[in-house]
Amino acid sequence: MKDSNKARTCLKRIVDLFKSGNVPKALAVATIPPQAGIPSANWSWSNKLLQFIADTSDGRGYRQWQKTGRQVKQGAKAFHILGPKVREITETDEDGKETKKSIVAGFYVIPVFRVEDTDGKPLPYEPANPPPLADVAERFGLSVSYQAFAGSHYGCYRGGQKKIILATHQAQVFFHELAHAAHHRIAGKLKGGQVPSQEIIAELTAATLANLYCPEVNLGFSYKYVKAYAKESKKTVERACLAVINTTGKVLDEILGTHYETKRKVA
Repeated sequence: MKDSNKARTCLKRIVDLFKSGNVPKALAVATIPPQAGIPSANWSWSNKLLQFIADTSDGRGYRQWQKTGRQVKQGAKAFHILGPKVREITETDEDGKETKKSIVAGFYVIPVFRVEDTDGKPLPYEPANPPPLADVAERFGLSVSYQAFAGSHYGCYRGGQKKIILATHQAQVFFHELAHAAHHRIAGKLKGGQVPSQEIIAELTAATLANLYCPEVNLGFSYKYVKAYAKESKKTVERACLAVINTTGKVLDEILGTHYETKRKVA
């Protein structure tokens, strides 16, 4: 297939480039900053924990979502946070002076819905347009969502939940997570955690796809990423890349083959 042949040629060129180490200095990944406009930014830590357990980074009430131009999907279930019941009391000191004071007399339950369970207008942290090959994620049955960067990772693939979560709009990070999904489909399952071989396969795939679809991309980040995992495996960059190059080719075939099929059906 033409696209696969191009990809394999590009992959070999990138491996040769990484072998020489003659790559530009890595540029920082542009991440999605925390949004002050998100109501949960002002929640208590306990409510933020409840939001984390609900597996979202943006929870809002039904009417709050409506105000943003979004609607809660039919059948969506709310998760609950706690709001304080505040009442005013009067305290009298030793001199008989009275002072009014507000105290928390208890809590009440507030139902809120995850952003993933809403449809409608794009939010400030979502990209104006989907990344290249977004159709492949859809064909794989994956949801793709965005959240503010929390300082731990730029993106993640959750196979059991069939979702990709991104903290940047940069397509290369999406390609990396999409590669994990394609590798999962080919292998049947992936090992948990940051397994060097799996990470190198995903990043070589991402670098190849970025070179094909976003030729202006800087490959320095990919080289730095692969080099770190090669070192962890006690291999040179060249050996680490060559050890996974066949599987990387299969991952590229899975992604590009799915994309080709989608285009063919639309045509």
